[in-house]
Amino acid sequence: MNEFVYDTGYEPALPVCLVTLSTPLTDFRVECTAVIDTGADGTIVPIRYLRQIGARRAFEVGLRSQWGERRTVFLHPVDVAIGDLALPGVYVVGDDIGEEVVLGRNVLNKLRLLLDGPAALTQVFG
Repeated sequence: MNEFVYDTGYEPALPVCLVTLSTPLTDFRVECTAVIDTGADGTIVPIRYLRQIGARRAFEVGLRSQWGERRTVFLHPVDVAIGDLALPGVYVVGDDIGEEVVLGRNVLNKLRLLLDGPAALTQVFG
């Protein structure tokens, strides 16, 4: 089990976890904090992280925000690790505007996850 304290820099406090992003194409890794968002369909990663690890574009898709706006984005296959849990070949959206990694349901649905709001603690189980 991996435990992470909520980020109290947000109001209300936000569930987060530490992730490592990599690709099998390079030896580069990026470790960053990711927002856990059960309402997001997919995982979003700032393009600067994808460039650091040498992730390649796989294909183009349309994405609609929670406000209904549509834009074209590129998906990149990356390996995602949360502590000792490895999730290879996850498609993530490359974000050329935002600075936050957002873990969406394409990753969260592969995990056993406990969001303990009163304790401000996230637990991720293998």
